[in-house]
Order: sequence, then C-alpha cells, then structure tokens
Amino acid sequence: MATLPPLDPALAGENHSPHVIASICIVVALSTVFAAARLYVRVYMMRKFQFDDFIIVLSVVCGWTSVGFSTAAMYSGSGRHIQTLTDKQRQGAILFTLIGFVPGILSYVLPKMAVVTLLGRLLNPSRSHLIWLWSMCIICLVTQMGAVGIVFGQCQPLRSQWDFSVPADFCLSKWILVHYTQGTCTLCAFVDLYLSVYPATVLYKIQLSAKKKIGLSVALGMGLVATIVTIYKITVLESLAGLDFAFDSSDLTIWTVVEGSVIIIAACIPLLQPLVEKVQNRSWSFKGDSQSAYLTPNSASGRRQGYSDIELSDNKSRIRRARRKFEMESVLETKNNDENFGAASMPAGSQERILEEDETVPTTASRAQVDSNSTQPELPGGIYRTDELRISYANDDGNSTMSHRYQESWS
Repeated sequence: MATLPPLDPALAGENHSPHVIASICIVVALSTVFAAARLYVRVYMMRKFQFDDFIIVLSVVCGWTSVGFSTAAMYSGSGRHIQTLTDKQRQGAILFTLIGFVPGILSYVLPKMAVVTLLGRLLNPSRSHLIWLWSMCIICLVTQMGAVGIVFGQCQPLRSQWDFSVPADFCLSKWILVHYTQGTCTLCAFVDLYLSVYPATVLYKIQLSAKKKIGLSVALGMGLVATIVTIYKITVLESLAGLDFAFDSSDLTIWTVVEGSVIIIAACIPLLQPLVEKVQNRSWSFKGDSQSAYLTPNSASGRRQGYSDIELSDNKSRIRRARRKFEMESVLETKNNDENFGAASMPAGSQERILEEDETVPTTASRAQVDSNSTQPELPGGIYRTDELRISYANDDGNSTMSHRYQESWS
C-alpha cells in the first residue's frame, strides 16, 4: 500500500456514510415501487410475465444486493478518511466496496436489455435494426464485465488489494482502470441516449395526434435521464485511483446505484398506463388469450379505449397491416344501432391503439336482417362494406322477395 499523506485534523471527523446509505436506499426503494407496479400490470392485469419482466426483477435484486454490500462497507469504515481507520476497518471498507460494484454494474446494464425487448415489441424494428439494438446492449455488458475483471485482477495476489498484510507481487496502474471505465461508461451513455431518442424518431413518422406522440415519446424516452446520470458518473470515476479510496469512492457508490435505479424506472414507466387508468376509477376487463391479450377500460359512458403493447412502426407496409387490425367493435356497434334501431349516431371514441399483429378484430352481429336462407361466407380479417340488394317480383303464387349480399374489402 502506498504511503498515505498526513490528514488535516479538521477533516478527521468527516463521514459520508449516513447520506450514502440514505441516498442509495431511497433510490432503490423508488425503483422497486415502479418495478412492483409494472409487475402488477403485467402479471395481475394482463396475465403476462415475459423476458423483460424477468430482467427487471433481476435488476432490482442486483440493486438491493449492491445496497447490501455498500451498507456493509459503510459500517466497516467506508465514507471516512482511510487515515482514521484501523487495518480491519480498511480491509472491510475496500473489500465490500469492490464487491458491491459487481451487482451495481449489473443493475444498470441488465435493464437496457429489458428496454430493447420492449422497444422490439412496440416499435417493430427491422431485423437488422433489432440486431443492432441487441448488439449495443451486449457490448455494453461485456465491456462492463471487463471493468470488473480489471478491478479484481489489477493486483496479484488478489487479496493484497484489501489485506495490507499480504504483499503484492505486481499491480497495474490504477489509471488503467479509470480510463477503461470512462470509456465503457461513455459507451453505455450512448446506448441510453440511442434508446431514448429512437422511439421519438419512429413516433414522428406515424399518424398519431401530437399529444399522443409527445406522451409516448416522453414515456419511452425516460432513459435520457440515465444518460445524464451516466455522464456525471464519468466525472467521479477518478476516485478509483485515489489513495483515500474509502472516502473518495462514496460518490461513485451513490451514482452507480442511482444509474441502475433510473434505468429500471425508465423501463417501467411505459407499461404503467393501465394502472393509471385504474387509479382514476375506471374499471378494467381482461380480454384475449396468452398469444393476444389486451386490456380494455370501460368508462361509465360506455366508450371503449383499449391499451395493450402499443405496436408502432416507421415501415409503411407494417403500418398498413397494423391499421387493418384496429379494434373496430365500437364503430360497428354504433352503425348496427343506427341501421337496426334508427338510433342517433354516437361518437365511437378514439381508436388510436394499435393491436399486436397476431390479434384479430372482434366482430359483432350482422349489420342487416337477411333472408334465413342467406348465409355469409367466412372472410379473412379486415374491414368490409356490406351492400344488400333486395329484388321483388311477382309470379303466379304471389309475391316473393330475394336478397343478395355484396361485400367489398377495404383492407
């Protein structure tokens, strides 16, 4: 261990551990609340638990594991100047801080994969673009694990990093670790930025109201906050090379945990709309099977507005296919009432939700009364206009009426 400089007596009483413990516990607890809300929507309301949900749960576990090791480090002496600690306190502070970095790193890398899974389901990127998104996340994960390797391999034997009674055979310069982590964190910041801006570029090209575009862009672009956090964390990475590691690493511990919590929250927000509707005293009904499930809130007025995994695309052919699968039940029911009962037309409400490609459009009763011998052939999914022609003629037995149904596809 390098010789420590003398400590100013006025600084001997400095202790960052209370606010470090409070900060990391609060942010991880907040991310846990958002993750629990997400699971409530996905599991309880939508009857789904998919890969990205599992990743979020794993990320929260990693976040709390990091909090546990960081808290142990604080109680051992981390957060105070290393000159004021005993050898046993120094060993505990350094060891638990280094171990806590591992789940801390996983807590902000794994949620990126959950975000990519969600965007792949919602935005329908091309195969090559989806490969690019996953490649960025995997590269980020591999490079961050490389930083872990440098942390635990920079000195041999390994124990010499925290047990000062064990002499080190050799040690790499600590600035190698600093520069490497600055590079990897810059890459992760770019990934967060890309995943935040990408949804807005897709939403800009499709036909949605400006309010809807802004709302979805904000919900899907919350990772921009994580980008800002990561950029700030890069400025405190030099503490890894500090001689007073126990004291200097306090800010790095905080911002590592904050970064993971922010990304978890950003990955959960886009899926919380059904819960918001429920809190606003709307009743929800579950429809569909395991392959095509969605939720429909039923307001007191009887208007229907569905929410599901929003499927969007900047590919025109995909947009056309998605439009053919809009839920038209309320529109058809309104027209049925007009034709069968002569009721006044009522607005069907906005149908801006795009269903998943494997969902089918629900159908209603026939739009017009036809002869009992007339049958309607089965037709593939789509929107059809039905014209009924009635031909009346007289014969020797009396009057007889026949009808013919003509259907024209609008798909």
